[in-house]
Amino acid sequence: MDDDSPLLDNHDIIEPLNERNDPKSIESLREWFIWSYLNVIFGLVILGVIAIGCSLRTNKFKGRQNYEKARKWSYITLIVNCIATLSGLTIFAYLIYLMSHSILIEQKQMIGKNNIVGLIHPK
Repeated sequence: MDDDSPLLDNHDIIEPLNERNDPKSIESLREWFIWSYLNVIFGLVILGVIAIGCSLRTNKFKGRQNYEKARKWSYITLIVNCIATLSGLTIFAYLIYLMSHSILIEQKQMIGKNNIVGLIHPK
């Protein structure tokens, strides 16, 4: 049974630990919880929730002292958080572009109206 499958996860099964069991190295693996929560807070809810799930998975395997799976899920969490953050920055930059573009158009329209009014009613 592969423990990476969330639907088939049985918490009562104790796996044999044939992997690296150095507590120092397993504790050095990061779960990226704060980054995941920040992605949710700043509007990337779907990717942020996925990252939180990956962080929980990493934490679970760290608790079981399963270094290889904890390292794998830590890496997956890192990648999901990178994608979420870059997506958020891209969306934010695009929104700034749209706002500045619409302001420019409004300014051009106002200048055009002032010129027409000046032609009709000279000072």
